[in-house]
Amino acid sequence: MLEYDSAKRPPPAIDEFFQLIRYRDLLFLMVENILKNRYKRSVLGVFWMLLNPLLQTIVLSVAFGTMFKSSLPSYAVYLLAGLLAWNFITQTTQYAMSTMAYGGGLLKRIYIPRATYIIAAVGNGLVNLIVSIGALLVIVIFLHHKITWAWLFLPVSIMILTIFSLGLALLLSTASVFFTDTVDIYQVLIQALFFLTPIMYPPSILPSKLSQLLVFNPFVVLIEIFRIPIHANRLPDFSLVVSAASLALIALVAGWVLFTSKADQLAYRL
Repeated sequence: MLEYDSAKRPPPAIDEFFQLIRYRDLLFLMVENILKNRYKRSVLGVFWMLLNPLLQTIVLSVAFGTMFKSSLPSYAVYLLAGLLAWNFITQTTQYAMSTMAYGGGLLKRIYIPRATYIIAAVGNGLVNLIVSIGALLVIVIFLHHKITWAWLFLPVSIMILTIFSLGLALLLSTASVFFTDTVDIYQVLIQALFFLTPIMYPPSILPSKLSQLLVFNPFVVLIEIFRIPIHANRLPDFSLVVSAASLALIALVAGWVLFTSKADQLAYRL
């Protein structure tokens, strides 16, 4: 008869990783279940993932397109590319936080890797992003905007966005379990950050003092590495890619270490 020796348990960060590999089939089922539950009562279903960003772009283009038309050719493409990256990061992290804070009761009844909820939320967001790129293609084709070889960089951009979103979701989800007010505070914070991030406007319109503050906004470089290949038809600068990738890796390592170190306490806190 084998005896369990907790002293021989691997470090939490390593143990959680191997447990996720063991439960990988459950992870895929959870992503599929999230998508089904999200759209099963919707008349439009998955088509809403295409329609929603299109409607956002139309409304904001009408409101701001004339103002920035001279400085931003193909303004709708610029706007939608920024919105897709922004929505992916913020909606994914919000969903992950809410799932852990309010819907993690299953952890009290059965054992599953604690990070499963977070990774499933990010996987769901990734599917939404890929489908929503179809809406972007509609705008690009309608406006006769060029599609160049720079678009081949998008998988790299999406990977960096996904890594950052996962790290941020792990950090915020851990905080939301111990302090449920984190969910509400984050919602207010991202509403403010939306207007402080060059999504609807070019950075060039900002006064020099304000534009210098953009270096402290992590969303700027992440959005730009996704938007530049689409709107500017070129590859992002190497320094920009390095900055975004470094930011994503720091977020992932910090989030993973914090989340896994608190994983055993989560079931008792939910």
